[in-house]
Amino acid sequence: MDVPSPPPAAKTGFSHKRRRIEAKPSSVPKGSTSAQRFSATPAPGARSIKRLRSGASTSRAASESATRVFALWKQDGHYYSGIVHSMLPKRGNTKYLVKFDDGTEDEVELKNMRSCELYVGDNVIVSNGARGKVSDVSKLESRGFFLVEVNDGEKTMTSEVEFADIRIANRVLQNQWKNRVLSPEAIITVVKPKLLTDTATPSQRSLASLPGRLQRELAKTGFVVTLSPKNSNPEQTKKSAMNAIRDYGGQLVDDWSSVFTMEGRHSQSNKRWTVTPDDFHFKEGVALDRVFLLADDANQKPKFLIALALGIPCLSFEWLTKTTKFTEDWPAFLLPAGYSDVLSARVSQLVDLDWGNCSEYLQDILSNSVAPKLFSDKKLLCIGADFVPPHRGRKNASHVGRVTEAARTVPWIILCMGASKVEAVTDIKQVSSKELRTFDYVIVQDNADVHDLRGVTVATVTWIKECLISSRIVPTNWTQS
Repeated sequence: MDVPSPPPAAKTGFSHKRRRIEAKPSSVPKGSTSAQRFSATPAPGARSIKRLRSGASTSRAASESATRVFALWKQDGHYYSGIVHSMLPKRGNTKYLVKFDDGTEDEVELKNMRSCELYVGDNVIVSNGARGKVSDVSKLESRGFFLVEVNDGEKTMTSEVEFADIRIANRVLQNQWKNRVLSPEAIITVVKPKLLTDTATPSQRSLASLPGRLQRELAKTGFVVTLSPKNSNPEQTKKSAMNAIRDYGGQLVDDWSSVFTMEGRHSQSNKRWTVTPDDFHFKEGVALDRVFLLADDANQKPKFLIALALGIPCLSFEWLTKTTKFTEDWPAFLLPAGYSDVLSARVSQLVDLDWGNCSEYLQDILSNSVAPKLFSDKKLLCIGADFVPPHRGRKNASHVGRVTEAARTVPWIILCMGASKVEAVTDIKQVSSKELRTFDYVIVQDNADVHDLRGVTVATVTWIKECLISSRIVPTNWTQS
């Protein structure tokens, strides 16, 4: 009887068994394409012995002929380099034993492996957590290393890197590595197929930092800041946060409209307004790889609710003062999504714990499958003058009260929750009774506004917020229950 192997431990870092690099970066004017090259590479022979150490009884020649891959390590959702050691049949879907370059091993399905090839322009994460791009692979075959450029927003540094020094974000691999998919015929194993015997738990190696670690740890990281109504000293809180963001190279973002396009289309003499997913996307020219929301506590202000809808992590200000690794520690500082009246509980956020490890998260923001897309493929209509933003050409359009500003954000929150179309009208007269029935939900500010609406599903703005915080569709009449 087969005895299942113990579950592998989390791969907490890259192998420390690699060359030491003396990093001597020099400042380069912002925007410059010149870079500082890290030096001091060891003899190619020594590097190869460390990288191909697999513990197998086969000869080195056999190991070198086996297929090298980037394979998924499920404990952290990233892809690491390794060698296909053996095939493991008769266990449902065919799996392979992959021995990673850091000495750990795991059973991996073919669909979670890619050919161990790198192209210029590939996005990678180096062992100190910095995100970079492959800039030169000309010496990969002959000397076993390639060049990676890391830009912190002020200077660009280039380092000589081995496969064991990098990992690939899952979103990057799914979007950009479709030409490196492997077929069963392409796999050559070190040994003949056999069943996996019990193996020791993979080593718990700490994340080894490349010397010359970037001091601008929050480079290309944007922060939207909001405060809960209970904050007794908002100005001091904001000032402290802004200073910490600047000290670590981050960027303060005024509002979500500074990162994403947020425009719709007016009609019927500006009394009707429509928005679709095509109207909300990452702005070109924004030099950010990731964005977080910072707050003192969960709240129901527009900035916080849009972040929840998009799956953007909402973090406590304490992250800036208590963390030791900005690239890894942020999940420990997640705020609650808020208090759910329906559940009578404070609810956690629904976020991707690998958020921000590649720029694809922002570039394809509405495709974040982890975020609660409760209104996926739904059409919603908002009725009320406050829901309709003024036309851009209208004078004094920006001078609105907080209540009106919050109402104008509601259609965007709904869109970010997965809706295929959101419309807003100043009055029910802008919509025919026949068209009204085409909408899945009709949203009003208050239940007192529903007396003329029959044959449609009506809900309030409070219901929208409750669904978002609870991460589920709650009954539309929950407030009366």
